[in-house]
Amino acid sequence: MLKKFWPYIPDLKESWILVIILLIGGTALSTILTIIMRFAFPSLTEWYGTIAYPFIFLLPYLWIVRSIKKQQSNILLPLNSPNFGKMGRIIFFILLIPLLLSFNYVTEPLSSWMTVPDFIKRLFESVTENKLSSLIMMVILAPLFEETFCRGIILRGLLKHMNPLKAIFWSALIFGVIHLNPWQAIPAFLVGSLMGWIYWKSGSLWATIFMHFINNGFSYLIVILFPELPADAGFKDLFPGNMYYIYYLLSLIILISILILINRNYGNTLSTKIQTNS
Repeated sequence: MLKKFWPYIPDLKESWILVIILLIGGTALSTILTIIMRFAFPSLTEWYGTIAYPFIFLLPYLWIVRSIKKQQSNILLPLNSPNFGKMGRIIFFILLIPLLLSFNYVTEPLSSWMTVPDFIKRLFESVTENKLSSLIMMVILAPLFEETFCRGIILRGLLKHMNPLKAIFWSALIFGVIHLNPWQAIPAFLVGSLMGWIYWKSGSLWATIFMHFINNGFSYLIVILFPELPADAGFKDLFPGNMYYIYYLLSLIILISILILINRNYGNTLSTKIQTNS
């Protein structure tokens, strides 16, 4: 299915058009669907969000299909063209776990000062009430759809139209914007920058899907295992006192070490792998 997107290589303007379609059209479509389900299936309340979520991406998908038919390009750029370097796939994916967790620990102070919106508090409450539907939406659907959209389509396209630093910045900014509130947007921008860098270095969409899965899965587990924690709880609440600073230093060392290791062992293959549809 992902092969359908190969001819579509959006520039920055086209990327923002996709974002606008997603935020306005996609949100409206999913809202309408939710309203319909309230009347047609009143007993499925906990599943409304999970069922409606994929429809947010339907209109951007249709726009992409329209654009591909209109441009009739014979250039193909795979969404997933992995090159796992000298370390190989297994070690690479194992390293992504401590890389992501240490990154979140180190960057948390950049966003922990913000007040948690009321709807986020209600979202956390709904996670404990609707465990299965929340698991499917947060940990499975969100990584698949959002990574395909932000890294597989947008970042992949931007890397063909600008230098990698700018491409990663804009794709991370878009990733933050689609979360629609500063409390989520800033952490999303930060982790989106990391995942964008990983996508550029490895060419692997599955690597960023895996990172997104770990990121959301960790948050999900914290909410489920520690329901008494407030919505604005952070690592300082989990590791009080001097332990927080000890773990912070350890996380910083782990983060820098893994970044250096990956940078030395992985090439930037994504921007060079183009096929022609002959």
